[in-house]
Amino acid sequence: MEASVTRNPKLRTACDRCYELKERCERATTSAHCARCERLGLACLTVRPVRPVGRRTHHGKDFVSRMTTSGKRRKLEQDQLGIDACLDALPDLQPEEKELLLFLLSQPESLDHFVVCSSFQAEQQHSLAAQLPAAPPLLKDAYLACAITIKQLQSGSVTDMDMDTSTCVGYIAKAMSALRSLPVLRSQDTVLCHTLGSVLAFSIYSAIGVGVPDICRYCLGTTNLFVGTTMSDAHKDPWQSFLVLLETMDCLVYRRKPTRTIQTPAFVVDRRLGLCLPLLPYYHDLCVISNSRLNTTDVSILARLQRQLDGIHAVVESWQPSHSDQFVEQFDSADIVNLLAQAKVYRLGALLVGHRLRFPFGCEDVQAEIWSKEAMMELEMAKRVTKRSLRFATLPFIVAAVEVRDESLRFQTLQRVDDYVDHYAPFLRKASKTFLSRVWHERDLNLTSRWFDSIHKPCPVMDSIDATCFSSS
Repeated sequence: MEASVTRNPKLRTACDRCYELKERCERATTSAHCARCERLGLACLTVRPVRPVGRRTHHGKDFVSRMTTSGKRRKLEQDQLGIDACLDALPDLQPEEKELLLFLLSQPESLDHFVVCSSFQAEQQHSLAAQLPAAPPLLKDAYLACAITIKQLQSGSVTDMDMDTSTCVGYIAKAMSALRSLPVLRSQDTVLCHTLGSVLAFSIYSAIGVGVPDICRYCLGTTNLFVGTTMSDAHKDPWQSFLVLLETMDCLVYRRKPTRTIQTPAFVVDRRLGLCLPLLPYYHDLCVISNSRLNTTDVSILARLQRQLDGIHAVVESWQPSHSDQFVEQFDSADIVNLLAQAKVYRLGALLVGHRLRFPFGCEDVQAEIWSKEAMMELEMAKRVTKRSLRFATLPFIVAAVEVRDESLRFQTLQRVDDYVDHYAPFLRKASKTFLSRVWHERDLNLTSRWFDSIHKPCPVMDSIDATCFSSS
């Protein structure tokens, strides 16, 4: 005989998550986990104020935090109190600096360039605010530089604001010193290091344009001893994937071995890589294979690397985003379109990278062109549907763009650089146009067999950044 559940008809017994999402909450007893929370691996709680049965006022869904409205309001109020206390405690903080920090930490919509879709803006702002109480003097200058670059991006001009750019570079220089002096002695220090390094990378890409990969390598190398290979605690360290992505992009271009790879055993929707975070380890493996092929002529090693490429191709070709039923419940339709498009173009990008490691230009070009056109179509369709360009698609866009051979399409592709190369990196957009034009020219003249063999541009090491880009302070 089935156990009966005693319910008070005047009280609601749905858990907070099912209540907020207006989903049916099924559980054996009021103290047990409901079927939905257990299936999704979520904490099943009923801590909201109990209300009598009756018509309920409609509330919008909070797809990102999945908290009740009152809970979200309390969280924002706690963040603001913590921000105010930290700013008041900072010595020698000028009024204009306080205004900049409040802009960065109190306006989630200003962080749109930091995230793949708007649903993550509030979560991103909370993670920045949550780190400030741990080490306000260390983070202050990096946050100030970040606030200035965001204001410049919002104004639509960076190069015309020489005074602000000069001020930003000064803050970056001091933040660099803070990063070097930061001791990483325990696992808790890694989040602070990754936060500081990521905010610096964002600001440097916007204000200077060189040196970001060295920041990434420094942070990832410094924290290696305290970081596992999984991303199961991605919500606690949301910046690690950003650093890994930026370094992987550089390693792919220069045929280097990345510092770190990550795995995603659980369902994670990353703030920057969305649903395609599980593809990042395959890009890491492709970088390692590329580096190994560059430095060996041993036939047996080359044969082993070829088998590895075949294996990666087989896995990536059949890869699809997992747990689609979960993220459909969490995001609105425009964000879902962008997340799915991003996953598709990163999959196609990985196929193209592996393809060019297996076959040089002039060999199997038809397949490469098919994948390239498919990636471009995904980007364009997502833009038409959502009325905004897809964020964090630089890597697959460039990989697909090098395969364009038609002259008219090449002209259109150069115009698309401004849409699909990261908006926070104006120097990178300019460099991408130059790079694509050069690769196409070299390919047409049979001067290069693979696009990553034609790269040659300065990228100063970390020790030289101060001497070449920063004024001493």
